[in-house]
Amino acid sequence: MYQQKRHLKRLAIVTLILTLSVIFVAHAAAETVVSVNAPEYELSEKFDVEIKIKDVHELASGEFCLLFDPNVVDVTDVIAGDIETMNIEFTDKRSDTNQGIGIIVVMFHISDKAGVSGSEILATVGFVVTGTDGTCSFLNISNPDPIYNPITDFHEGELWDVSTEPITAKWENGIVCIGDPSLFDDPPDSNNSTDSNTELRDTPEAKVTIFVENRDDDDLFVMLYIDGNFTKQEEIKDEDNEMYYDGRRLAEGDHIFEIRWHDHDTGKDYEKTKDCSVSGITAVTLMTDEHTEDDDKLSAHVHVMNLDDDALDVYLYIDGVYREYNSISSGSTDKYDEYDFEEDEDELHSFRIEWLDPGTNVTYEKIVRSHITSEEAVTLYVDKHTEADITVLSKATPTPVSTISRLSSTSTHTVNEPTPSAETQVTEMHTDSALTQDPIENSGMEQHISATCIIVAFVSVLFVIMQIRRI
Repeated sequence: MYQQKRHLKRLAIVTLILTLSVIFVAHAAAETVVSVNAPEYELSEKFDVEIKIKDVHELASGEFCLLFDPNVVDVTDVIAGDIETMNIEFTDKRSDTNQGIGIIVVMFHISDKAGVSGSEILATVGFVVTGTDGTCSFLNISNPDPIYNPITDFHEGELWDVSTEPITAKWENGIVCIGDPSLFDDPPDSNNSTDSNTELRDTPEAKVTIFVENRDDDDLFVMLYIDGNFTKQEEIKDEDNEMYYDGRRLAEGDHIFEIRWHDHDTGKDYEKTKDCSVSGITAVTLMTDEHTEDDDKLSAHVHVMNLDDDALDVYLYIDGVYREYNSISSGSTDKYDEYDFEEDEDELHSFRIEWLDPGTNVTYEKIVRSHITSEEAVTLYVDKHTEADITVLSKATPTPVSTISRLSSTSTHTVNEPTPSAETQVTEMHTDSALTQDPIENSGMEQHISATCIIVAFVSVLFVIMQIRRI
């Protein structure tokens, strides 16, 4: 009898130990999991995504971030799941299409003092499609690569029980692709990517350190693109550099690295690309260019030199439009204003000066045509005129006043032309002394021509006489 009781005690102890072991193993195996339950392929314009929780014990409250690509999908609403005593809200919505990052923060609280245990639907997130067929968006509640791909404003999810103790959980991401499955080869792995493209990375990986150097004299916000996809933006101080990634994992092989920035001095956007083959541990450095407000500037600095003996008021016209006048003393050069031109204008511009010469009491003008292709200098000359330049002609053959433009020494492609004056007088004036020959010189030239003709005639007569005598 004693032996039988002793045997029963041992059997009860073994049974108790086995029961406790089963309970312990069951609790140890029941890991709390929060997951994104999204359709793999979506053909509708609007769809819902469920955030599920599994094997939780006495859940009281929590919060999590949901990360998505606003170029593909966008959040419209968040409502509570099948937990009736839950209060839920979402805040801090971020939708940055330039960077391809959208973030919402979801917070919930369960009013039941006992909390919730088991498996439930925490929330239902409404989405609208913003992208095109053939694109995919990650739906992440956990950043799979927080070291090499940190994302501002994104935080890992947290859960608390009724005693305000944290609940350890596993957070599983999701992904959704827009369009018919036939458009895709293979969707990306949602737990290992924050990229929206559908390319699988089956090739060996390289670890790439990426630097960007700012060579401009201003602080710049520089965006980095890898293979056409935006990855990061940083503000870089003038003549400084910034490490964008330290060991960014990329598939070994050729990649295109691109930087884009806006320069406030010129008001323009710039970009530079660099093709690199990466393998193992590789460093890539990209550099911005220095740009100033004078880049691509089209302008003319106008200078006028007075070669006349008198001080003159010289009027400047550009492309037929009056600009300004300066009083220039004899032998001096005066600087007029700088004049800007638009890129869509014709490169060839006309510069005309006009002045009244007190020595002759006649108004003259000079025109210079120049091709303005950058920041150029244009110099015009006021010619010297005196009363001796005036030759009285017959009123029956009036000749307009004309000036002959001299070539101006400028850095531009210059075309100079003689330009008739607006006046019609019985006088003729020239700025080139070669056009008014000395009468003595003309007389000498005529005598020289006459002597030559006489010699030729004499030789011809001799030749004729010789031919006659032969006959």
